[in-house]
Amino acid sequence: MAFASTSQPVLATRIRQNIRDHIESPQSPLVLKKEAVKEVLGYPVTLDPEWLMLWKTLQAFYPDNATFVPSIATVIINWCDAFLSWLESKENEDAVEKLLDALTHVNRLDLMIQVSGKSTRPVTTWDANKSMFVIALPKGKIPQESTVLAGFTSDLLRLSASSPMLGATELDEPASTSTLAPEDAEDWADLDLGSPESHTVVPSRQKQAPSGPKDTGPDVIPELARIPRPEELTRSPPYWIVVRQEGRQRVVIQGSHAPSLASLDQYLKRWCRGDTGRSDRPPIVEIKLHESAFGLGLLHDTLTLETDRFREVSAMAVLVFVERVLGYTALPSSGSAGSVWEFKRTKAFI
Repeated sequence: MAFASTSQPVLATRIRQNIRDHIESPQSPLVLKKEAVKEVLGYPVTLDPEWLMLWKTLQAFYPDNATFVPSIATVIINWCDAFLSWLESKENEDAVEKLLDALTHVNRLDLMIQVSGKSTRPVTTWDANKSMFVIALPKGKIPQESTVLAGFTSDLLRLSASSPMLGATELDEPASTSTLAPEDAEDWADLDLGSPESHTVVPSRQKQAPSGPKDTGPDVIPELARIPRPEELTRSPPYWIVVRQEGRQRVVIQGSHAPSLASLDQYLKRWCRGDTGRSDRPPIVEIKLHESAFGLGLLHDTLTLETDRFREVSAMAVLVFVERVLGYTALPSSGSAGSVWEFKRTKAFI
């Protein structure tokens, strides 16, 4: 008599071995990094990923299953590095105290690993209901380590960017949909870790004096401690874009507003022609965003377009997109006519 098979799907042997070697082994870099966090935080770091579900969701992006677990282990190590920097920064003392208060009920720091299709990089948020951090992996290949680390740094900085009165049990409450005025201090307690408003609190501007002939005297350069980080400073207009045609095979676009560059990057990648001379039809132009050398969080300030020496790439599509789609205004040329174009936008994006 034949019986129907009731066996449950299991992970490949190589993946199970990598879990033991890269996640559970006491000598693995991840376990050693978790111990480093414990020494600073005072609580152990625990995680128990649902490996089978993660593999089912992400296996299409890992044709070589030997790279699957090490890639996730590297993401968690990057998270620990960003978290350690956040813990040890004096600017985050109030937020760290709120976190410690939240952890007194569980006596540990739990990490949950899941997959999200909303971002192209790993993202971390705080779940106040469960008193744990969530690391959401992208539904695709994981970007380079520097991008992952900078992204986690940006996510964690949102903790300390909120008001000092922010309660640990309120970190995950939805933010108000209305625009917060700087003086609405009581409303700050509703911000969460993932809210865009939670990291846009900057020193309030002085109210404009009534128009008139009165001379208020010379301006004063703000104190360094009151100037926002580059990734925050560049969120507000004016926005700048400079386009350079560097020979026939290269175009460089530099911009102060990272979302403008990201929009241009996605548009060009969508419409770039493929190489018909190859079966896999790769794009004939390499389009790449570059991270800024400044700031603590993730910030892109340059986009490059490059092709091989047998082809040419023109800046024309870029110039049209910047003016017609992004709404920048071309500035009078100050030199290098025909190879350098400057644009400015004074109206803020939503």
